[in-house]
Amino acid sequence: MGHPEEVDIIVAGGGPAGGANNRDDPWVYRPGIYVRNMQQNGINDKATFYVDTKESSYLRGRKSIVPCANILGGGSSINFQMYTRASASDWDDFKTPGWTSEDLLPLMKRLENYQKPTGKPELHGYDGPIAISNGGTITALAQDFLRASDAIGVPYSDDIQDLTTSHGSEIWAKYINRHTGRRSDAATAYVHSVMDVQNNLYLRTNAKVNRVIFEGNKAVGVAYVPARNRANGAQVQETIVKARKLVVISSGTLGTPQILERSGVGDAKRLQKLDIKVVSDLPGVGEEYQDHYTTLSLYRVSNESATTDDFLRGVKEVQKEIFAEWEVSPEKARLSSNSIDAGFKIRPTEAELKEMGPEFNELWNKYFKDKPDKPVMFGSIVSGAYADHTLLPPGKYITMFQYLEYPASRGKIHIKSPNPYVDPEFDSGFMNNKADFAPIRWSYKKTREVARRMDAYRGELTSHHPRFHPASPAACHDIDIDTAKGILPDGLTVGIHMGTWHKPGDVYDAKKVHEDIKYSEEDDKAIDDWVADHVETTWHSLGTCAMKPRAEGGVVDQRLNVFGTQNLKCVDLSICPDNLGTNTYSSALLVGEKGADLIIEELGLKVKLPHAPVPHAPVPSGKPATQLVR
Repeated sequence: MGHPEEVDIIVAGGGPAGGANNRDDPWVYRPGIYVRNMQQNGINDKATFYVDTKESSYLRGRKSIVPCANILGGGSSINFQMYTRASASDWDDFKTPGWTSEDLLPLMKRLENYQKPTGKPELHGYDGPIAISNGGTITALAQDFLRASDAIGVPYSDDIQDLTTSHGSEIWAKYINRHTGRRSDAATAYVHSVMDVQNNLYLRTNAKVNRVIFEGNKAVGVAYVPARNRANGAQVQETIVKARKLVVISSGTLGTPQILERSGVGDAKRLQKLDIKVVSDLPGVGEEYQDHYTTLSLYRVSNESATTDDFLRGVKEVQKEIFAEWEVSPEKARLSSNSIDAGFKIRPTEAELKEMGPEFNELWNKYFKDKPDKPVMFGSIVSGAYADHTLLPPGKYITMFQYLEYPASRGKIHIKSPNPYVDPEFDSGFMNNKADFAPIRWSYKKTREVARRMDAYRGELTSHHPRFHPASPAACHDIDIDTAKGILPDGLTVGIHMGTWHKPGDVYDAKKVHEDIKYSEEDDKAIDDWVADHVETTWHSLGTCAMKPRAEGGVVDQRLNVFGTQNLKCVDLSICPDNLGTNTYSSALLVGEKGADLIIEELGLKVKLPHAPVPHAPVPSGKPATQLVR
């Protein structure tokens, strides 16, 4: 059936870079494969990569890379599947009627099919389209992490996604359906489900939206182009589709501002230089880009530990076994997990604050002190090395993710040409505010103390840590000789002198009491240099088309209407006027639910919810379920 030339509503976005359909793609729905979607090798077509246009002095001359989903479902089709929720004060800080945490809680619950065995039932939903569970397996390393976290003052909780807990640890839930083992992505839940039962939703993939078509300032359609410009002499070939009632741009924090600017919505001076007719002068378009900042440190673990390393290395017999598990019982298979089984949210103590410097303390007093529900950092454990295994020695690893939830740094993105195939001017802004170094430095120290107290700990992979002076008490110690001999029992070089950067660790002693490492100013400088060299995105972009007053640089109003236009809304995380302390899939879904309610109300529609059954999922029972222990 061909696509009509005119419809009621056009939604521009679903993978803003013009990606393929994700339906029944095994490289999408098998949760344990997600790392493959982050390869930047010319073969992976599920992500596109934004690179800073200029080198950053804040990153010691480096350019940041920010991946963006290039597939239907956007990030939900390729992300790490970590379920977290923003704090109540995050939404309240929007200072916008209709967008408080109290207003939004019913929508948070409406979208969830919560399958985790623990939690606070009054705060979660059980009939929604998005499945949340512990996945099919939980590694012993996760329990080890939780015990070690408790030892350093981060207590265990059944549910730290309760909108108020800011210091605690838990078994980290995942966007995985425990009945099927599959990833719970937005396209399966909201697009394929509807197309299975009705015929008035049309889907166009492998295309990218160029611009909104206006009559005056009224949006009446969109012009889209092929995803790749490899024909017609590289000329831009547009197809136009008209909208009788509404155009909704939902192309993400990096895609939406580019569409607006190519359409004539943005800073008038910038657009005039590009010979683009100005529809609405909104200097805030593309400004105030925000993200969360992560550093990853790798630790050695015992040879008996269950990790994903051999699978990720491509060991044939291991891959064959793990893929076969999926074919027999996907809901219990190791591939039905992301291997990120535990994590925490943390805030510093008064003593720790004194060591974090005046820049961060100023931010603390303004942003965190009177909002006890806001964590400063997240941390989590991956049961394996999230790294290029061709660069790693043999052995087993854990990865400690630590990421900053509310950075003070800001960036921007703007088009350089009306041509949709020309890369934009992008400045991630990473670490351009000095206040962001102290909390990352602090969290590195905290996760290091957790790792050292784990039963499985067998040393630090020194190549993935700061370069402390060899004589410093903070200097890293690599794998101990006994563990190394277990990896290469017939090796002829195990234990030879490798220089002080590769000082071997102590043999594991279960009775050892660990004292916290003491860091000098020189050590702190080494951590900050390491952060500048290695900090990267958590793929949590937001804020480039903010919902705030126009006079303050706002782009949309409280009903998500674009200022100075008619029949045009933005519905994605670009509308956030401030940061959200969460893995942002939950917030993107919530903004989508809120936007849907606003549209339903304005058009006078009557909609039954949930709208359609989700493919590959049982019908929800509407009550908490007890997850089977496997």
